[in-house]
Amino acid sequence: MPSILLSQKVKIPEQYQRYIYPFSKPILRTSPSFSRIEQVTTIPGCRVCSIVNIAEKETEIRHYYKSKSITLQVTLQGRISTGTSTLDKGGYNLIRINAGHHKLLLAPGVNEFMQFDISPALFQELLPDSSFIRKRNDHPAGVSNSKLMKLIAQIRQTPVTDGIQQLKLYIQITELITTAIIPLQSTPKNMTMNNPHHELITNIQTYIHDNLHKPISLSQLAGIYFISESKLKQDFKKYLNSSVQTYLQEQRMQKALKMLQHSDNDITMIATEVGYTNVSSFNREFRKHYACSPKEVRIRS
Repeated sequence: MPSILLSQKVKIPEQYQRYIYPFSKPILRTSPSFSRIEQVTTIPGCRVCSIVNIAEKETEIRHYYKSKSITLQVTLQGRISTGTSTLDKGGYNLIRINAGHHKLLLAPGVNEFMQFDISPALFQELLPDSSFIRKRNDHPAGVSNSKLMKLIAQIRQTPVTDGIQQLKLYIQITELITTAIIPLQSTPKNMTMNNPHHELITNIQTYIHDNLHKPISLSQLAGIYFISESKLKQDFKKYLNSSVQTYLQEQRMQKALKMLQHSDNDITMIATEVGYTNVSSFNREFRKHYACSPKEVRIRS
């Protein structure tokens, strides 16, 4: 199938405006027989694309990925084939994308889909018990439900104008990822790989989640679980793609965010619940993590 040379336009003609959403700046690429509208935004660990392809005939397009990722594709209109799977309207799947060139085959007409390129680190953080990373096969396709479609609509209607909106977008995207993927799981949620090191890391994760209000250090964890600090760091990197300190900080901030949104506890109490004895230090770290203050989240929740 011959290659198509596409010209790029920043100004979107009137006939394409109905495919544009507020969440990011659109780019239009066109040829005499093919048009493609892209809108892209990112959160830590995930690149989100809203893509509309309008083809007069069956069209093959090629993408280049700089690094491997786990990709969630949700088809909203038309039919899309990756060569190994085909998705009709309302279908979605979870596939591995290796670095390099990849083909996408589009049926004639309007093909609209959302694509979420998820880093292994974010995937492991959101779904630590998932078997997907350890298995070679992709998950079977799923069917979009009303919650999934509502989240997609919310994401595309959320322009990032400040830290609060960025945080809102992060929550929506991560909720969508877990909403889509959990029904595809072929193993029970709490099943762990038959590997003592992986089971140990899972136990340490549980300890961290249950003790975020306490001081926790690498040496303390190593002592509790009778493992050397170097081995603990190595296994954390292997199974969670994160350092102990980074993982701990992420869990503290996530818990703080949930408490700010869903409890009446004051900010000082929340800081204590996530391991901070100094509320100023907590405020500083929260702003560094979410680009807004705890007070701003509380006011808008």
